[in-house]
Amino acid sequence: MRRLAILPLAGFVLAACTATLNSDEEVLCSPIGERTVLILAAQAVPSATLMPCMSDFPAGWSFAGSDIRSGRARFWLESDRAGVRAIEVELTRTCDVSGLDEAPNAGGELDVRVYVEPLTFQPYAANRYFTFTGGCAIYRYRFTPTDEWPNLALEANDALTFLPRSTLVAHVEAERDQTLCGASAPPCVVGD
Repeated sequence: MRRLAILPLAGFVLAACTATLNSDEEVLCSPIGERTVLILAAQAVPSATLMPCMSDFPAGWSFAGSDIRSGRARFWLESDRAGVRAIEVELTRTCDVSGLDEAPNAGGELDVRVYVEPLTFQPYAANRYFTFTGGCAIYRYRFTPTDEWPNLALEANDALTFLPRSTLVAHVEAERDQTLCGASAPPCVVGD
């Protein structure tokens, strides 16, 4: 009896998550709207003062999915030219950048340090690390073999950016009348 009561509810919850997390809008920086991935990422890494997101989607790029757990939030992008899961964006509290040289911060975000780890050029594979107060975002590029990789990497770099967590906190407060704890908000308290 107990198993029957739980299964329909679990199916409903899983179906609802799948339906809401497959839209390109999930990782757009604005308008914030119902950005479930960004809100869950903020809850998963409450120390992060910035949330990785897309300013827009260049032609041929799209949101491919996400995996959000306590302490880590990831989402994937795919491209009709760079392939499936061409870029993985991961947000954590910290990351190890020892041994990497700091790169110029072309995105212009304040208080963000950038490190690049080139791996291969054909097929293109590289990691870009962005460290900031309370967080680290890693962009993992894994393109299928293509001569267009320099242009595709530039397209993605121009579109990937950050949303201040304080903007997301204010949105959740105004639109949902809820408090998103952590950086830019009251500290998170673990209940009994």
